[in-house]
Amino acid sequence: MMDSANAKNKVFSLRFNDDIYNSVVSEMKKNKGSAIPQSILIIGQEGSGKTTLLRRLYESCEEKNRTWIDGRKIFSTEDISDSRDFNNESVIFIDDIDYYFNRCPYDEQYKLRHLLYNEGAPMMIATLSKVVASISEYEAPFFEGLRNLYIKPLSKDDLCKILDEKLVERASRLFNLLPPTIGSLMAVCSIIELSDTQENDLKMLLSIFSGKYNKIYEQLPVYSQKILNALSKDEIGLKIPDIRSEEGLKTSILTAYLKALKRNGIIKVDASIKKNTLYTIKDPLFRMWLNR
Repeated sequence: MMDSANAKNKVFSLRFNDDIYNSVVSEMKKNKGSAIPQSILIIGQEGSGKTTLLRRLYESCEEKNRTWIDGRKIFSTEDISDSRDFNNESVIFIDDIDYYFNRCPYDEQYKLRHLLYNEGAPMMIATLSKVVASISEYEAPFFEGLRNLYIKPLSKDDLCKILDEKLVERASRLFNLLPPTIGSLMAVCSIIELSDTQENDLKMLLSIFSGKYNKIYEQLPVYSQKILNALSKDEIGLKIPDIRSEEGLKTSILTAYLKALKRNGIIKVDASIKKNTLYTIKDPLFRMWLNR
Protein backbone atom coordinates (compact mmCIF):
# COMPACT_ATOMS: atom_id res chain seq x y z
CA MET A 1 0.00 0.00 0.00
CA MET A 2 1.01 3.60 -0.54
CA ASP A 3 1.59 6.19 2.16
CA SER A 4 -2.00 6.90 3.25
CA ALA A 5 -1.54 10.69 3.09
CA ASN A 6 0.66 10.94 -0.01
CA ALA A 7 -1.92 11.04 -2.81
CA LYS A 8 -4.35 13.21 -0.83
CA ASN A 9 -1.61 15.74 -0.15
CA LYS A 10 -0.84 15.84 -3.86
CA VAL A 11 -4.50 16.50 -4.67
CA PHE A 12 -4.63 19.39 -2.20
CA SER A 13 -1.32 20.80 -3.44
CA LEU A 14 -2.52 20.99 -7.04
CA ARG A 15 -4.35 24.13 -8.07
CA PHE A 16 -7.34 22.95 -10.05
CA ASN A 17 -9.40 25.44 -12.07
CA ASP A 18 -6.65 28.06 -12.10
CA ASP A 19 -7.87 29.32 -15.48
CA ILE A 20 -11.27 30.20 -14.02
CA TYR A 21 -9.73 31.65 -10.87
CA ASN A 22 -7.46 34.01 -12.83
CA SER A 23 -10.28 35.06 -15.13
CA VAL A 24 -12.62 35.94 -12.25
CA VAL A 25 -9.90 37.78 -10.31
CA SER A 26 -9.21 39.87 -13.40
CA GLU A 27 -12.91 40.69 -13.69
CA MET A 28 -13.10 41.67 -10.01
CA LYS A 29 -10.20 44.09 -10.46
CA LYS A 30 -12.11 45.79 -13.29
CA ASN A 31 -15.06 46.39 -10.99
CA LYS A 32 -14.42 49.94 -9.82
CA GLY A 33 -18.03 50.93 -9.28
CA SER A 34 -18.07 53.23 -12.32
CA ALA A 35 -20.08 50.87 -14.53
CA ILE A 36 -22.44 47.94 -14.34
CA PRO A 37 -20.32 45.07 -12.94
CA GLN A 38 -20.10 41.75 -14.77
CA SER A 39 -21.74 39.04 -12.69
CA ILE A 40 -20.36 35.53 -13.12
CA LEU A 41 -21.68 31.98 -12.82
CA ILE A 42 -19.23 29.13 -12.21
CA ILE A 43 -20.89 25.95 -13.49
CA GLY A 44 -19.72 22.45 -12.60
CA GLN A 45 -21.22 19.19 -11.42
CA GLU A 46 -21.20 17.98 -7.83
CA GLY A 47 -17.67 17.31 -6.61
CA SER A 48 -15.99 19.46 -9.27
CA GLY A 49 -14.50 21.89 -6.74
CA LYS A 50 -16.93 24.81 -7.13
CA THR A 51 -17.15 25.65 -3.44
CA THR A 52 -13.38 25.38 -2.98
CA LEU A 53 -12.85 27.68 -5.96
CA LEU A 54 -15.46 30.18 -4.72
CA ARG A 55 -13.91 30.22 -1.24
CA ARG A 56 -10.51 30.84 -2.80
CA LEU A 57 -11.94 33.79 -4.76
CA TYR A 58 -13.64 35.12 -1.63
CA GLU A 59 -10.35 35.07 0.28
CA SER A 60 -8.59 36.90 -2.55
CA CYS A 61 -11.11 39.74 -2.37
CA GLU A 62 -9.90 41.39 0.85
CA GLU A 63 -9.73 44.93 -0.53
CA LYS A 64 -13.46 44.98 -1.38
CA ASN A 65 -16.64 44.73 0.65
CA ARG A 66 -17.56 41.07 0.37
CA THR A 67 -20.46 38.88 1.44
CA TRP A 68 -20.71 35.08 1.49
CA ILE A 69 -24.18 33.57 1.07
CA ASP A 70 -25.12 29.90 1.38
CA GLY A 71 -27.60 29.18 -1.41
CA ARG A 72 -29.53 26.73 0.78
CA LYS A 73 -30.70 29.69 2.88
CA ILE A 74 -32.10 31.67 -0.06
CA PHE A 75 -35.86 31.65 -0.58
CA SER A 76 -36.34 35.09 -2.16
CA THR A 77 -34.42 37.97 -3.73
CA GLU A 78 -34.52 39.79 -0.41
CA ASP A 79 -32.45 37.02 1.15
CA ILE A 80 -29.70 38.19 -1.21
CA SER A 81 -30.25 41.94 -1.29
CA ASP A 82 -30.69 42.28 2.49
CA SER A 83 -27.47 40.42 3.28
CA ARG A 84 -25.48 43.66 2.90
CA ASP A 85 -26.05 47.18 1.60
CA PHE A 86 -25.42 47.24 -2.13
CA ASN A 87 -22.63 49.70 -2.87
CA ASN A 88 -19.72 50.42 -5.20
CA GLU A 89 -17.06 47.74 -5.50
CA SER A 90 -18.83 45.21 -3.28
CA VAL A 91 -18.86 41.54 -4.26
CA ILE A 92 -21.48 38.96 -3.32
CA PHE A 93 -20.43 35.31 -3.37
CA ILE A 94 -23.30 32.81 -3.57
CA ASP A 95 -22.52 29.12 -3.17
CA ASP A 96 -25.15 26.86 -4.80
CA ILE A 97 -27.40 29.45 -6.42
CA ASP A 98 -29.30 26.42 -7.74
CA TYR A 99 -31.60 26.76 -4.73
CA TYR A 100 -32.58 30.31 -5.69
CA PHE A 101 -33.29 29.37 -9.32
CA ASN A 102 -35.31 26.32 -8.27
CA ARG A 103 -37.34 28.07 -5.57
CA CYS A 104 -38.03 31.46 -7.12
CA PRO A 105 -40.28 32.14 -10.14
CA TYR A 106 -39.14 34.39 -12.98
CA ASP A 107 -40.83 37.51 -11.58
CA GLU A 108 -38.76 37.10 -8.41
CA GLN A 109 -35.60 36.52 -10.43
CA TYR A 110 -36.25 39.71 -12.43
CA LYS A 111 -35.97 41.62 -9.14
CA LEU A 112 -32.43 40.31 -8.73
CA ARG A 113 -31.58 41.12 -12.33
CA HIS A 114 -32.80 44.70 -11.81
CA LEU A 115 -30.65 45.06 -8.68
CA LEU A 116 -27.52 43.71 -10.32
CA TYR A 117 -27.70 45.49 -13.67
CA ASN A 118 -27.24 49.03 -12.41
CA GLU A 119 -24.24 51.29 -11.92
CA GLY A 120 -22.99 50.99 -8.38
CA ALA A 121 -24.52 47.54 -7.96
CA PRO A 122 -22.48 44.75 -6.43
CA MET A 123 -20.75 42.13 -8.52
CA MET A 124 -22.24 38.67 -8.04
CA ILE A 125 -20.11 35.53 -8.30
CA ALA A 126 -22.11 32.34 -7.86
CA THR A 127 -21.77 28.58 -8.32
CA LEU A 128 -24.28 26.41 -10.16
CA SER A 129 -24.29 22.62 -10.54
CA LYS A 130 -25.87 22.46 -14.01
CA VAL A 131 -27.42 24.58 -16.73
CA VAL A 132 -31.01 25.41 -15.77
CA ALA A 133 -33.94 27.08 -17.50
CA SER A 134 -33.21 30.36 -15.70
CA ILE A 135 -30.09 30.84 -17.82
CA SER A 136 -30.96 28.83 -20.94
CA GLU A 137 -34.54 29.79 -21.89
CA TYR A 138 -34.88 32.82 -24.15
CA GLU A 139 -37.48 34.49 -21.90
CA ALA A 140 -35.56 33.77 -18.69
CA PRO A 141 -34.34 36.75 -16.61
CA PHE A 142 -30.71 35.66 -16.84
CA PHE A 143 -30.65 34.38 -20.42
CA GLU A 144 -28.27 37.27 -21.07
CA GLY A 145 -26.02 39.35 -18.86
CA LEU A 146 -24.26 36.65 -16.86
CA ARG A 147 -20.82 35.41 -17.81
CA ASN A 148 -20.87 31.62 -17.58
CA LEU A 149 -17.62 29.79 -16.83
CA TYR A 150 -17.59 25.99 -17.00
CA ILE A 151 -15.35 23.78 -14.88
CA LYS A 152 -13.60 21.25 -17.12
CA PRO A 153 -13.95 17.54 -16.35
CA LEU A 154 -10.83 15.78 -15.09
CA SER A 155 -9.07 13.11 -17.14
CA LYS A 156 -6.57 10.28 -16.91
CA ASP A 157 -3.82 12.92 -17.16
CA ASP A 158 -4.89 14.24 -13.76
CA LEU A 159 -4.47 10.77 -12.28
CA CYS A 160 -0.91 10.77 -13.63
CA LYS A 161 -0.19 13.92 -11.63
CA ILE A 162 -1.28 12.24 -8.40
CA LEU A 163 -0.38 8.55 -8.54
CA ASP A 164 2.70 6.51 -9.37
CA GLU A 165 2.76 5.46 -13.02
CA LYS A 166 2.29 1.78 -12.16
CA LEU A 167 -0.99 2.56 -10.37
CA VAL A 168 -2.58 4.80 -13.00
CA GLU A 169 -4.21 2.04 -15.05
CA ARG A 170 -5.62 0.45 -11.91
CA ALA A 171 -7.01 3.79 -10.77
CA SER A 172 -8.41 4.51 -14.25
CA ARG A 173 -10.67 1.45 -14.04
CA LEU A 174 -12.35 3.02 -11.02
CA PHE A 175 -12.26 6.61 -12.24
CA ASN A 176 -14.05 5.62 -15.48
CA LEU A 177 -17.05 4.54 -13.38
CA LEU A 178 -17.38 7.96 -11.71
CA PRO A 179 -18.11 11.57 -12.68
CA PRO A 180 -14.82 13.22 -13.79
CA THR A 181 -14.53 15.46 -10.73
CA ILE A 182 -12.10 16.27 -7.92
CA GLY A 183 -14.38 14.42 -5.49
CA SER A 184 -14.09 11.27 -7.61
CA LEU A 185 -10.32 11.71 -7.81
CA MET A 186 -10.13 11.84 -4.02
CA ALA A 187 -12.27 8.71 -3.68
CA VAL A 188 -10.13 6.76 -6.15
CA CYS A 189 -6.89 7.85 -4.48
CA SER A 190 -8.21 6.77 -1.08
CA ILE A 191 -9.13 3.33 -2.41
CA ILE A 192 -5.79 2.80 -4.13
CA GLU A 193 -4.02 3.79 -0.91
CA LEU A 194 -6.05 1.52 1.35
CA SER A 195 -6.85 -1.48 -0.83
CA ASP A 196 -4.47 -4.44 -0.74
CA THR A 197 -5.55 -5.88 -4.08
CA GLN A 198 -7.08 -4.75 -7.33
CA GLU A 199 -9.92 -7.24 -6.79
CA ASN A 200 -10.89 -5.38 -3.62
CA ASP A 201 -10.93 -1.94 -5.31
CA LEU A 202 -14.43 -2.26 -6.79
CA LYS A 203 -15.88 -3.60 -3.53
CA MET A 204 -14.53 -0.56 -1.69
CA LEU A 205 -15.85 1.80 -4.35
CA LEU A 206 -19.32 0.27 -4.15
CA SER A 207 -19.27 0.50 -0.36
CA ILE A 208 -18.50 4.24 -0.55
CA PHE A 209 -21.56 4.89 -2.71
CA SER A 210 -23.84 2.22 -1.23
CA GLY A 211 -25.66 4.65 1.08
CA LYS A 212 -26.33 7.10 -1.73
CA TYR A 213 -27.59 4.41 -4.11
CA ASN A 214 -29.73 2.76 -1.46
CA LYS A 215 -31.43 6.10 -0.77
CA ILE A 216 -32.11 6.68 -4.48
CA TYR A 217 -33.50 3.17 -4.90
CA GLU A 218 -35.70 3.18 -1.79
CA GLN A 219 -37.32 6.49 -2.77
CA LEU A 220 -38.44 5.15 -6.15
CA PRO A 221 -41.88 3.59 -6.79
CA VAL A 222 -41.97 -0.21 -6.87
CA TYR A 223 -42.48 -0.32 -10.65
CA SER A 224 -39.40 1.86 -11.17
CA GLN A 225 -37.43 -0.49 -8.93
CA LYS A 226 -38.60 -3.47 -11.00
CA ILE A 227 -37.46 -1.76 -14.21
CA LEU A 228 -34.04 -0.96 -12.78
CA ASN A 229 -33.67 -4.53 -11.53
CA ALA A 230 -34.20 -5.74 -15.10
CA LEU A 231 -31.87 -3.14 -16.65
CA SER A 232 -29.10 -3.88 -14.15
CA LYS A 233 -28.65 -7.35 -15.59
CA ASP A 234 -27.63 -6.11 -19.04
CA GLU A 235 -24.80 -3.64 -19.66
CA ILE A 236 -25.78 -3.02 -23.29
CA GLY A 237 -29.42 -2.20 -22.53
CA LEU A 238 -32.88 -3.64 -23.00
CA LYS A 239 -35.82 -2.95 -25.30
CA ILE A 240 -39.37 -2.55 -23.98
CA PRO A 241 -40.39 -6.13 -24.92
CA ASP A 242 -37.35 -7.44 -23.03
CA ILE A 243 -38.22 -5.48 -19.89
CA ARG A 244 -41.88 -6.46 -20.19
CA SER A 245 -40.91 -10.11 -20.45
CA GLU A 246 -38.52 -9.83 -17.50
CA GLU A 247 -40.84 -8.03 -15.07
CA GLY A 248 -44.32 -8.78 -16.44
CA LEU A 249 -45.38 -5.12 -16.65
CA LYS A 250 -47.98 -3.82 -19.10
CA THR A 251 -46.61 -1.66 -21.90
CA SER A 252 -48.63 1.40 -20.83
CA ILE A 253 -47.30 1.21 -17.27
CA LEU A 254 -43.78 0.43 -18.46
CA THR A 255 -43.68 3.41 -20.83
CA ALA A 256 -44.85 5.85 -18.16
CA TYR A 257 -42.25 4.74 -15.63
CA LEU A 258 -39.46 4.69 -18.21
CA LYS A 259 -40.26 8.31 -19.03
CA ALA A 260 -40.10 9.23 -15.35
CA LEU A 261 -36.75 7.48 -14.89
CA LYS A 262 -35.35 9.27 -17.94
CA ARG A 263 -36.68 12.62 -16.73
CA ASN A 264 -34.94 12.09 -13.39
CA GLY A 265 -31.64 11.29 -15.11
CA ILE A 266 -31.50 7.69 -13.88
CA ILE A 267 -31.69 5.96 -17.26
CA LYS A 268 -30.65 6.96 -20.77
CA VAL A 269 -32.32 6.15 -24.06
CA ASP A 270 -30.75 5.17 -27.37
CA ALA A 271 -33.33 5.60 -30.13
CA SER A 272 -30.84 5.56 -33.01
CA ILE A 273 -32.24 2.28 -34.33
CA LYS A 274 -35.89 2.64 -35.34
CA LYS A 275 -38.31 0.47 -33.35
CA ASN A 276 -35.40 -0.91 -31.34
CA THR A 277 -34.98 1.74 -28.64
CA LEU A 278 -32.57 0.64 -25.93
CA TYR A 279 -32.85 1.66 -22.29
CA THR A 280 -29.81 1.57 -20.00
CA ILE A 281 -28.93 2.75 -16.50
CA LYS A 282 -27.01 6.00 -16.84
CA ASP A 283 -24.59 5.50 -13.95
CA PRO A 284 -22.50 2.34 -14.54
CA LEU A 285 -21.59 2.07 -10.86
CA PHE A 286 -25.27 2.25 -9.89
CA ARG A 287 -25.94 -0.62 -12.32
CA MET A 288 -23.18 -2.65 -10.67
CA TRP A 289 -24.57 -1.87 -7.22
CA LEU A 290 -28.04 -3.07 -8.28
CA ASN A 291 -26.58 -6.22 -9.78
CA ARG A 292 -24.16 -6.97 -6.93
